[in-house]
Amino acid sequence: MDNSKISITQFKGSWELYEWRAESMEGHIAYPFGPDAIGEIVYNDDGHMSVQIMKPNRAKFVSDDPLEGQRDEILSAYNGFIAYSGTYEVNEKSNQVFHHIKISSFPNWVGQKQIRNFEFRDNQLILSTDFIESRKHRLIWRKRKQ
Repeated sequence: MDNSKISITQFKGSWELYEWRAESMEGHIAYPFGPDAIGEIVYNDDGHMSVQIMKPNRAKFVSDDPLEGQRDEILSAYNGFIAYSGTYEVNEKSNQVFHHIKISSFPNWVGQKQIRNFEFRDNQLILSTDFIESRKHRLIWRKRKQ
């Protein structure tokens, strides 16, 4: 069987975040949304993907209307959540997956191609970045049971 087909098939499905860590250029390790961050990434058969990650136990808004948040509530919520979606393609030769972003909570990423290095280990998908500004990121995802 063609090895590239194996990896592309392995991506498909829903994955739950196990760990997200960031490493500074000096080697310091941090957990951007804490060691218990919650997240999900989904790769569909049709070439679409989406990812959402948040801090657990974020403070609720006073209002039940998501468009009526106060400035401090909005800032706190934004700083504890990141999400984007779009399409993806796998480059088996370089062990990279390209996320072509169409929608993002971070406006700068809309229209960009985000590159993630990948490896599969047991029932895990490990995605990592090269340095983005002053940090590189490593996210470990566990495959959800179907």
